[in-house]
Amino acid sequence: MSAPSTGPLKQPRERTFMSANMILPIHDVLERFIGAEDRDRMFSDAGLKFLPNPQDPVRERLVAQLHQSIRRELPDLWPGIMSSAGEKAAQVVLDYRLDASSRDLLRKLPWSLATWMLVRTTTQHAWTFSGSGEFRVVRTSMLEISNNPVTRSEISASPVCLFQQTVLENLFAKAIDTRLRCRETQCCASGGDACRFELTMT
Repeated sequence: MSAPSTGPLKQPRERTFMSANMILPIHDVLERFIGAEDRDRMFSDAGLKFLPNPQDPVRERLVAQLHQSIRRELPDLWPGIMSSAGEKAAQVVLDYRLDASSRDLLRKLPWSLATWMLVRTTTQHAWTFSGSGEFRVVRTSMLEISNNPVTRSEISASPVCLFQQTVLENLFAKAIDTRLRCRETQCCASGGDACRFELTMT
């Protein structure tokens, strides 16, 4: 399987969809970790027998099945897989959803104001990474997804949303200031009432 080229993003009418960017970067990096044959098996087992176009929405249950099966079947490898895939996903957003002039503007602003502006933009496209979950801005440096589709029915002793954490960190660090970091401080899978992501300046 190979991924088609990126085009204009299609917003779904229903809230039970997420962006193809939640799975295509994983497809790209999985081959490096486990080989093409096992990668294709994992995608097929998750109900993803064919890759979507990058601009097409994907049912969130398929996204969740893929993310959860990787964590379940590859307990030692999944952090590296999700970190690598999250970094690639953030680069897609930067390349296709945030033009060069916007990035130049953000870098010239004080980081607090630039972060506020990027958070507003992120909120407008929150369905791409939160699906039917409730995305909420607690404050500019704290973002939450309650009822996160990626963690539904999953139980873990520690936060598991490394993909989403990495996307947010790379998006904010590369668009605004490389000193910005993002950390998931609570997770639905580990008993939290929401998956909480906190931005800090190092």
